[in-house]
Amino acid sequence: MDKQIAQALQRLFERHRIVFWNDTNRELRSDFDALKLAGVEKIELTNNEFGVKYRILREQPEDRFLLYREGVQPADIENW
Repeated sequence: MDKQIAQALQRLFERHRIVFWNDTNRELRSDFDALKLAGVEKIELTNNEFGVKYRILREQPEDRFLLYREGVQPADIENW
């Protein structure tokens, strides 16, 4: 299954610089950990959203990122 995930993510990175992966059921963690995509930095969101936002928008504005979060996507008002 991780090959299918990698292919799907590669297609997304052809059009987007930042991709969010919300693992709602907390069942794909091992796939995220094992995933290797050339030129893409993986970051886990663990109550570090503001720092990550600053980093990807100000410090590394040209780089590509895969942002992973376990659980459901937060409500818009709480989503950095």
